[in-house]
Amino acid sequence: MTERGYWAGLLGESDAMQRLRAMIRKVAPTNLPVLIQGPTGAGKELVAHALHELSGRRGVLVACNICALPDALFEDALFGHVRGAFSGATDQSAGLMLEADGGTLFLDEIGGLSIAMQAKLLRAIELKQFRPIGGPTERWSDFRVVAATHENLREGVAAGRFRLDLLQRIAAVPLHVPGLDGRVSDIPLLARHFAAQATPADAAPLEISDAALRYLKEQQWPGNVRQLQHVIACAVILTDHPILSRDDLASVMEALDGGETPAGPNAVERMQLIAVLDHHGWKKAVVAADLGVHRVTLSRWIKRLGISGPGVVKLHAEESHPRSISDGRDARCSAPRES
Repeated sequence: MTERGYWAGLLGESDAMQRLRAMIRKVAPTNLPVLIQGPTGAGKELVAHALHELSGRRGVLVACNICALPDALFEDALFGHVRGAFSGATDQSAGLMLEADGGTLFLDEIGGLSIAMQAKLLRAIELKQFRPIGGPTERWSDFRVVAATHENLREGVAAGRFRLDLLQRIAAVPLHVPGLDGRVSDIPLLARHFAAQATPADAAPLEISDAALRYLKEQQWPGNVRQLQHVIACAVILTDHPILSRDDLASVMEALDGGETPAGPNAVERMQLIAVLDHHGWKKAVVAADLGVHRVTLSRWIKRLGISGPGVVKLHAEESHPRSISDGRDARCSAPRES
């Protein structure tokens, strides 16, 4: 298997990652529902995409971030609606379940779904049937369910927050994605991959010094692979050396903890938040859910950092340093802290 697409994001030679990739190969060609478990930032979405890529299913992967959808919008997002179903429904909407026909429906952070909506989701999953809001008849869709969570759903069942029958329906095959603390030996490989990913195509590839790699292995990574990617991407953008040094990485780590870098106060914070916004198409509700903050908090960050609108990632990177960001996804960094 070649390292391409989302599969390339599941790099690592640790025993845990080799077991995970072996399980993905076995499970992907089946139609069994899969529950991907693991800490935030470990790469659960990458596993979902890898499962879909290797499934052979003719349709596409359709992702639904449960945390970004209040109950009032959940049914509309998944089941769709017909024209005139409610005020403002000037057109019909197919819904994510119909869009996933023949493909994969990825339900991210499913532990955040309310009990009331869990019942509706369970029926749709069991029957592969659903009724659009305002629709006269049921619709059918051949989707494969892949769900993900950082929560312990068994504990959720015991506490009455999650339905046992839904857990049994979505977890025919459980997959665990390890955090970085369980695969420290993979950090050098991941760091080099992210450095190459964040380097523009017309720039010379950056190396990472041995001292820098040792420094990375000594750090705590509560945000796991996502946090490591953010740190490396920011360091690549800000450095003016052909080799990333320990000091380059330490400067970025300190900045993310509230300090400053040679780029100036708040420069890294501004760049990293712009990158997250750019990655999500400037959909603030989705960005707030991804960062785990309220939309009001996100708006306060945007105002404090002087961010005016989309399409400024490259410009900001070029102002900070001649290197530019070629892809907002690759350059995403941790969210700024509240001041």
